[in-house]
Amino acid sequence: MNRDLVGHQLVEAQVISSEDLNKALDRQRCEGGRLGSILIRMGVLSESTLLEFLSQRYGVPTVELSTCALDDTLRGLMSVELMQQHLVCPVKKTASRLSVAMVDPTNSTLLDELRFRTGLHILPMVATETDMRLALQQFHGVAGGQDPSDGHGVAPGSSSRAHGAQESPPSPRHELALNRAPQGMSFPVMSQDASAGDVVTALLQQAITMEASDIHIEPLEKILRVRVRLDGELRPIKNLSKDLHPSLMARLKILSNMDIAERRLPQDGRMKVELFPQVDIRVAMLPCLYGEKAVLRLLNQGGLSLHLTNLGLEQADLDLLTTALEHPYGMVLVTGPTGSGKTTTLYSALQFLNTPQMNIVTVEDPVEYQIQGINQLQIHEDIGLTFAAGLRAFLRQDPDVMMVGEVRDRDTAQIAIQAALTGHRVLSTLHTMNAPGAITRLIDMGIEPFLVASAVSLIVGQRLVRKICEHCREPEMISPDQLVNVGFSSDEVENVQPMKGKGCSRCHQTGFKGRMAIFEILPMYDALHDRILMRASAGELKGCAQLQGFRTLRQAGLMAVKKGLTTASEVLAETRQDLVG
Repeated sequence: MNRDLVGHQLVEAQVISSEDLNKALDRQRCEGGRLGSILIRMGVLSESTLLEFLSQRYGVPTVELSTCALDDTLRGLMSVELMQQHLVCPVKKTASRLSVAMVDPTNSTLLDELRFRTGLHILPMVATETDMRLALQQFHGVAGGQDPSDGHGVAPGSSSRAHGAQESPPSPRHELALNRAPQGMSFPVMSQDASAGDVVTALLQQAITMEASDIHIEPLEKILRVRVRLDGELRPIKNLSKDLHPSLMARLKILSNMDIAERRLPQDGRMKVELFPQVDIRVAMLPCLYGEKAVLRLLNQGGLSLHLTNLGLEQADLDLLTTALEHPYGMVLVTGPTGSGKTTTLYSALQFLNTPQMNIVTVEDPVEYQIQGINQLQIHEDIGLTFAAGLRAFLRQDPDVMMVGEVRDRDTAQIAIQAALTGHRVLSTLHTMNAPGAITRLIDMGIEPFLVASAVSLIVGQRLVRKICEHCREPEMISPDQLVNVGFSSDEVENVQPMKGKGCSRCHQTGFKGRMAIFEILPMYDALHDRILMRASAGELKGCAQLQGFRTLRQAGLMAVKKGLTTASEVLAETRQDLVG
């Protein structure tokens, strides 16, 4: 997910004003240094406020280095130069994990570098710059260096090129994109004689500026309709002349290496556009009644931050997931409908396990993101390379971790289960409505219950809900009875103030901007084993798990409502299955 620069996030959260940010940016351009440090020196922000803000925004725990006794045995894990340059310090080490204090805990490039250098799973913690400099002086007898290229002015979750770059004015090309940013749902102005290439560029520019995930170009009887999927919902942005349709489809086919003469069969391809090198674009053509329809899926590689701490898991849930991933064998399943963020969770789990000591192999359809250090296989069913065939081949590749994009049939499920039982870590997805439903789905596929109970270590259920726009957020008037009907207890409603978005230009009048994941984490409790052997229903399994402390998707969503992150209606719409069973 793309995130704004931290400075702009502070403004959006009303921690600082726009005027304060502009003054700080001017000083940063003249003097260099970290934006956070400049704001603190200006007196508009305290270190403790910045620390708490970063912790809450990115779900990373805080650490007070002044109260920690740093372990001398950790000195050799990082060079003095690296610690000085990035203001990072090792805090605690276990057999497979290393907790590190960082001034910028969202720097995924640095986290990946530390993971490869140490061979350990890195758990970031956020510390103040003052504490960090004193700790480094104590730890190595040196003060932390002042590197203006790294700190609170970076764009968390941005590409490796952007990490380490101080916050500065956008380039002229970016200024053009910003000037064409939508007010409501406007579209970049194009001349009447715009070429097909110009139209493609304008569409991509608009969609990327809006942070859309898909572009739909649909021929109707008399017009060419363009819609984008924004925060999970399709929204029209422009009607084009039907005369543009042939040249536009031809241009997309050329860019995507498709057969330009084929108009009767569906085609799939991929393309890159020079103006947007960070975006990988999947193109799907489908012949319809009034001509070919094109759907462009925008995969922003630069904006992807594959780290478990960025998923939004509660700390207890994160501990359950990391413990299951570190187990030397067993299956971890991620469930949910299409478009619920399962792929991002799987890739984040793979990145967590991605060390030089691990042989990780994946079989996917398609390979959405390319991860350095992982062997990824694209299936081709037309030549017999199915999920099951790929899994069989991988078992001869001496794997430590195997990821299956989706368990679709009995053969794939059987091979994955056997791999999990014979000393491999297996990750995969299932299209079920909740975590307990994954168990019954495997049994329905023909897997024996005793194999399911033995092989599955943990199941993650998830949904994506829209986040309330921070620029137009206001209290929502909901009666206590309505809150009780949603799922709050009668005691809770007194302390709940639901919020909603009024609608503004920043959120295109929707009241929502961006999405967040809500999770339910189901470990394989001992109490579940007997129920599974008895072929209990998903509802019975859920009831048994709740007695052990299992928290459902509805309960996770209500926590987000209580924090003012999303609306009660949004949670209700995405978790209706919790009312069943």
